[in-house]
Amino acid sequence: MQKELNFPPPQPKINDNRIWDTLGKRWLVNTPEENVRQHLILYLHHHKGYPLHCMVTEKKIAVHKVSKRFDLLVYRKSEPYILCECKAPHVHINQNVLDQVARYNMALRVPILCMTNGQQHFLLSFEGGNPTWLKEIPVYRSDL
Repeated sequence: MQKELNFPPPQPKINDNRIWDTLGKRWLVNTPEENVRQHLILYLHHHKGYPLHCMVTEKKIAVHKVSKRFDLLVYRKSEPYILCECKAPHVHINQNVLDQVARYNMALRVPILCMTNGQQHFLLSFEGGNPTWLKEIPVYRSDL
C-alpha cells in the first residue's frame, strides 16, 4: 500500500498497477515515484495554472558529458522555469536530493528547483541572484 500524498484533488487515474500519464496520454506502471510525479503534474495544472503543454518528463540531458534524465521540467514563455525532482514517499528529501537536482540544473539553468516525495515539498529559487527557499510554487503567469 502506498503512503498518502500531500496533494489536493484531482487524483491521477489508477487502474490496477497502472497510472495514467497525463502528459504522455498512456498508462504507466504505478511506481511510488511515478505516483508522486503524476500528482505533481495535476497539482501544477489544476491549482497553479500551468498548461500541460508547458511540462515535459523524463528527457535526456548531458551533465558533465554523462547522460541523465530529469523527472519534470516546467516551461514559462518557452524558457525552462521549474526543474522538479520526484522521489518515492519513503525517500527523504535531503542534501543528496538537492545535490542531484542542482547537478541537473547545471545543464538547464532554471530559476526554480522543486524537490518532492509527495509528502514534503521544497522549492529553491535563484531568481533575483541569491538562493531563497519558497513556501509554494508560483502561480503560472503568461505575461512574464
